[in-house]
Amino acid sequence: MRVLSIDTSGRFNEIGLVDGDREHGGLVWEAAGNSLRDIILNIDLVLGKARLDLADVDGLAVGVGPGSWTGVRVGMTVGKTLAYATGKPLCGISSLDALAYQGRNVPTLLCPMVEAGRGNIYAAFYQAQCGTAIRRGEHYAGNISGLLKLVKEPILFLGDAALLHRQAISESLGSLANFRDPAEEVRGYGIAALAVARFERGERDDALSLAPLYLREPLIKALLAQGRRD
Repeated sequence: MRVLSIDTSGRFNEIGLVDGDREHGGLVWEAAGNSLRDIILNIDLVLGKARLDLADVDGLAVGVGPGSWTGVRVGMTVGKTLAYATGKPLCGISSLDALAYQGRNVPTLLCPMVEAGRGNIYAAFYQAQCGTAIRRGEHYAGNISGLLKLVKEPILFLGDAALLHRQAISESLGSLANFRDPAEEVRGYGIAALAVARFERGERDDALSLAPLYLREPLIKALLAQGRRD
């Protein structure tokens, strides 16, 4: 099954194209300027390199966040519009799930992280299982120190936010903390690969009602608590 994915929830926009379990093409670029125009042009570029048209794609996938409020909406608008216009099935995939998927062969605890603004992050804990990564517990929204207090075992941090906070993480957790070299990260495919699994289970999302994954309430509580401490 060929699936084209779009994820614009983070610092980098990503397009992925998979054919079953095979990576078929992809593109990553820094989110800046006219994102909507760049997304459309780069979708054409990825499909063109694979010698495919949109008609050759069996399904579409979009990253639903958490992440940049504006970025998530831009990518979802493109994905939902394409799905509605072509009649292709659509799946929404958590951006944290997609990051964790990169560690699906790692035996330790996984922690994908994305920036939430004002020094805060969105994160969750995952464990590799049966070729994918399964979330353990609820999502986390708050500052880095609060997240690190929850870690009691060796863990692999994933994502650009993890590298941004690497010094604080290392100072707090010492040898428990592990990081993936950015050069080893395969961007652009996690959303598409997870969507293939959902499609194969007969799952899909309604293009009109699919909504972004915003963790606003927990983050607001964290910011209020931080304000009281300050």
